[in-house]
Amino acid sequence: MKVISTGPSLKSEQVAVLRALEKSNMAPSNALVKTGIGGVHETLRWLVKQGYVQEHPGLQSNGAASVLHSLSSKGQAALRKADAAAAPESPVPSIAMPRAARETSGSVYMGEELRPFTGRAGSMDAMKHPSRFGENLRHADGSITPVT
Repeated sequence: MKVISTGPSLKSEQVAVLRALEKSNMAPSNALVKTGIGGVHETLRWLVKQGYVQEHPGLQSNGAASVLHSLSSKGQAALRKADAAAAPESPVPSIAMPRAARETSGSVYMGEELRPFTGRAGSMDAMKHPSRFGENLRHADGSITPVT
């Protein structure tokens, strides 16, 4: 297996651009600007120059020429390296939620719908009988019997 060197550690904004590209593969730089990452164009130019990102010719919806970007294998390796470096600090990702959303109403969710079915006695008897499709009877075990 070929080991790809990702070079020195990347800055947080560079990793953020790589993550945005990972989520929206083959994206124009304008789409990355909408993610709210500062200095996208300069960072993207540096990542292309260093080989983390590849450029591809493309077209906009109005027919104008555009340049699309995707992660290279070096960029993917850099993301894996960043994930490995961040893993010991936060083993479980947390989602920031407003305080009101985290508080419960006092009742505890029991997952009632996940319990085994305990319906009325005889309610599943229909599963023992075949279904008729045209001139055939189809049984629950997958066998088909022609109707004469």
